[in-house]
Amino acid sequence: MLKGGIVFHSKKLLTIIFPTLLLMTLIGCTRGERYSFTNDPKPASRHTLDTHKAVSQELNFDDDRDFKDSQKGFIAKLDGPIKSKDGMKEIFDPVKFPSLTQGKPPETVNPSLWRQSQLTSINGLFRVTDHIYQVRGIDLANVSFIRGKKGWIVIDPLMTTETAKTALELVRKNVENLPVTAVIFTHSHIDHFGGVYGVASKSELESGKIQVIASKDFVYESVSENVIAGTAMSRRAEYMYARTLDFGPQGSVGTGLGSYTANGEYAIAKPTTIIDRDKSLVVDGVTIEFMFTPGAEAPTEMMAYFPRDNALCGAEILSHTMHNIQTLRGAQVRDSLKWSKHIQRGLEKYSKAEVLFNSHHWPTFGNDRVVSHMASQRDLYKFIHDQSVNRLNKGLSGTELSDSIKLNRNLARNFANRGYYGSLSHNTRAVYDKYLGFFDGNPAHLNPLPDVESAKKTIAYMGGAGDVLEMAIKDYKIGEYRFVAEVLNKLVFAQPKNVKAKQLLADTYEQLAYQAENATWRNFYVQGAQELRYGVGMPAPATASPAILSQMDTELLLDYLSVRVNSEKANGTDLTLELNITDKKERYYLTLRNSVLNYSKKRPQEQNRQLASDDNASINLKHGQFVKLAMGAVSFAELDEKNINYSGDKKVFDALNETLDTFPNTFNIVTP
Repeated sequence: MLKGGIVFHSKKLLTIIFPTLLLMTLIGCTRGERYSFTNDPKPASRHTLDTHKAVSQELNFDDDRDFKDSQKGFIAKLDGPIKSKDGMKEIFDPVKFPSLTQGKPPETVNPSLWRQSQLTSINGLFRVTDHIYQVRGIDLANVSFIRGKKGWIVIDPLMTTETAKTALELVRKNVENLPVTAVIFTHSHIDHFGGVYGVASKSELESGKIQVIASKDFVYESVSENVIAGTAMSRRAEYMYARTLDFGPQGSVGTGLGSYTANGEYAIAKPTTIIDRDKSLVVDGVTIEFMFTPGAEAPTEMMAYFPRDNALCGAEILSHTMHNIQTLRGAQVRDSLKWSKHIQRGLEKYSKAEVLFNSHHWPTFGNDRVVSHMASQRDLYKFIHDQSVNRLNKGLSGTELSDSIKLNRNLARNFANRGYYGSLSHNTRAVYDKYLGFFDGNPAHLNPLPDVESAKKTIAYMGGAGDVLEMAIKDYKIGEYRFVAEVLNKLVFAQPKNVKAKQLLADTYEQLAYQAENATWRNFYVQGAQELRYGVGMPAPATASPAILSQMDTELLLDYLSVRVNSEKANGTDLTLELNITDKKERYYLTLRNSVLNYSKKRPQEQNRQLASDDNASINLKHGQFVKLAMGAVSFAELDEKNINYSGDKKVFDALNETLDTFPNTFNIVTP
């Protein structure tokens, strides 16, 4: 064929064009910079290996005391997975991580994190003292068993019924077959109470046959954390705890706090004994000194000292990692200053303790080492607080101060202070947020554009996607992964269908994951890379189980129902609803006006005639039915009318129902 004086030979043309197109697909059509754009996981880069080398030189990996402590008192271990009652579902596999973390660290895992993962993967039953035993490595947390006069006192019965039941069976089989006489919840996080039905039946707990000891507001704090913002927390927890990731050198290697979270049945039990101050109790013949430590690692928490064994249970106030001041899954900011003061008070009261055992990780043995560990952790949290406030008072923003603060050398060399679960970077920003909030004082940040609009304008200012991608490749090749991630995130939000941008951003997250000493950072990066490559997968299970929801008080349910009101759908709606919870003998009056759902125990007319509405109705139902209604499991129309009494205008229920949102189990995070 002749065109413009040039002869085209079809066969020769094909042999030239196809390889060229293939090459262009692989390396991209950028000007001057070639890159292999694929969804395949990549090996560790030279820059990542340099990071690992620096870590290896900084820390003393010949120090094996933690490994000796973690194996001390070993009695028995599990050799296979824990399964559901019907045997169809795997709840937790304690063998999986030990097999994955053998030998030297791979090039794709930070060597310090690899060491921590080896330690947290050790599973089994261990004798801590003559009367104290722990089962570790079969869930995210530990469960401790104290030999009482008549039976076992259980501290923190893990996250699921199945893992807790397995732990109790392990103790009964290998130590002594005794009944459970008491359960102690050290604090209000689900990995420490969710498995309570595995060590005691519901009837035993509700009848008071088994004593349940917890700190003040335990049930409220436990339940509320999983409800009001529970959907968003659960989605972010997928990233933090690697619930949908593969495990291995290019995937998750744990959480830094434990291997991973068990996937079984959750429950909760109401306390029969409340600790609201430092208090000494005799429980099944055992003297226990409780130390109340609220407002730090958890909203409500307590440590416990056992004089008979000269052993201190540090709950989660103490551990073998830098903990979170603000968790990545999302929660209220914790008080690092109060945290350090709790540890200081523990040192003052129990500085002669010979053993320290906690809700996570392995015990510490010997008085000198116990005191040293506590003092070092005290200094860690106070350092984070003091140096963050020092910088913010000099005018540094949260981002600036987090990058400027380096941990004291002595503190940093202690493996127990390394950022495996929390990190110095996000903890210092959390302190800033606690004191000054999200705004950094810069007027440019007062009213920023939404992410997508900002991204589109930014990419346009930078010359377009082609220029951005070319510069990103250059910076990627020299190891500037933090900035590449920042810029490519803009490009992906501006152009979510730009495959090359998503592939390069995924590769960037992957290198950041390989470099991360922090396990939860690694999980976030790997999960982000996976979703950029393959999209959002199946949602992880929510932690607000029916057994936990049944413990919600009515006002907390009403608070959640109020959150479900969509302001646009509710615009112009004006109604009043009388709610009677018959089995609790509770009555509330709900008013929806100005797109806001309020409630009161007083009739609106009794407060002020202006607060009343012409549209009125009432409903009588049981607490369990209202749980389903408030949580969105059913609508008013779907309630079983045989057990419900309505009065008034039924259109009121339809009007309210039409304003309510049901939250999705999944939503995009790394894409718009």
